[in-house]
Amino acid sequence: MTKRKDGLEGIDDGALKKRITSEKSDGRPWSELPMDLLGDISRKLNLVDNLAFGGVCRSWRMSALASEGDVNASQQPLVVLPSISADKVLSLYNIFEENTYQIELPTFASKDCCGLSTGYLVFQDRKGQDELWLINPITRHELKFPTPPTNISHATITSPTTPSDSSIVALSKDFVHLLFYRPSDDKWTIYKTPEPKCFYADIIVFKGQVYVLTCNGKIWNLRLQSDASLTLFAVCDNPVRCSTILRRFSFQYRPNVFLVASDNELMMVNFRVFTRPKIFKVDLETRKGVVTNSLGDKALFIADMSRALISNPTKWGGRNNCIYALDYYLNPIYVLSLEGKILQTLKDTGSSSCRKCTFYSSYWYFPNKCFHVDSLNEN
Repeated sequence: MTKRKDGLEGIDDGALKKRITSEKSDGRPWSELPMDLLGDISRKLNLVDNLAFGGVCRSWRMSALASEGDVNASQQPLVVLPSISADKVLSLYNIFEENTYQIELPTFASKDCCGLSTGYLVFQDRKGQDELWLINPITRHELKFPTPPTNISHATITSPTTPSDSSIVALSKDFVHLLFYRPSDDKWTIYKTPEPKCFYADIIVFKGQVYVLTCNGKIWNLRLQSDASLTLFAVCDNPVRCSTILRRFSFQYRPNVFLVASDNELMMVNFRVFTRPKIFKVDLETRKGVVTNSLGDKALFIADMSRALISNPTKWGGRNNCIYALDYYLNPIYVLSLEGKILQTLKDTGSSSCRKCTFYSSYWYFPNKCFHVDSLNEN
C-alpha cells in the first residue's frame, strides 16, 4: 500500500471524504442545518444565488421557498445575452440593477437555443443528430427528449410542476408544423396548420391546457390525451399580419403575434417595434379577443421566444403600463408606450445573427419560474 502523506493509511478516498465531511460538520449533514439558519442565509442572497441555493437539496429548497415572499421584490426578469465564443458560460443581465451574472453549464457548443419554458432553456443539435436537451440554468436540472423529425423554432413543456413527466410541444422552424411528444409515445406527432395559407405563431400552457396561436389571430386548444386533437378555442376580431424578415440571404417567416398568460388572463399581442401594438384579452366565456388599451400596474416583457406580464415593475425602478421589448435584430432594449412611442432605451445586448452563436438574439429569462422543478438532489 502506498504510504499517504496525511498518515491515514487503510482508508479509501470515499470513506475519507465522508469522514472529513462528518468531522467538519460535527456529524450533522448539510441538509439538516436548522431551518432558521437556512432562512437567514437565503434572505441575504441575491435572486440568482437564492435560486441556486434552493437547488442543493430538499431542505434547502424548502427554506428558499419559505423565503420566496421576502425575495419576491428582487425577482426581476433577466436578459439572456447572446455569446459567440463561450460554449459553457451563460450570461444573464439584470436591466434594473445593471449587473451581469455568469452561470457555468455543461457545454452547449454546436447547439442552438430554440425555446425557454418554465425556467428551462431548450437546446437542439444543429445537425439534428442529438436528443433535444433542456436545462434549468439555476437548478441545473436536465431533461431530454428524442430528436425531433425537423428543426424547431420554439418549444415548451406542458407540466411546469412535474417536468420529468411532461409532454413537449414545439413549432417547426418554418412555422408550418406543430409537433408534440408525450411520455407514452415512441415518436413525435406532427400536425400541419389547421387552415390553408396560414402559419403557426406561438404556443403556451395556460391553466393546464395547451393553446396554439395561428397568424390569422385564431387560438386553438391542443388536447394531448390518447386521442389528440386540435380544436378552435377563440378568435380575435381582426386578422393579424405576420412579418417576414431577411436572414442569411433568404426570406424566413417570423411571427409578430404572441400569446401571454398572467394569473387568470390569456392575451394575444400583435407587436412590432415602433408600431402601435394591439393587445387582446381573451374572454374565456365568449371565447373572443377584446382589445384593451391599458395594462394597469403591469408591464409586458416581450422577446422572440419569451413573454410575460409582470406586476408592478416600479418596485425595481421600472415602469408600469408599458412594453419592455427585446427585438430580434435591434440590439438595445426599448421601453415602449402602448402607443408604440419610445419611453426609454436601455443596454445594448449585443444581439447577433451569427450562425455560430447559440443564442442568436437576447431573450427574457424569468427566474421565479425556476422553483417549478420536481427532481432535486435529496442528499
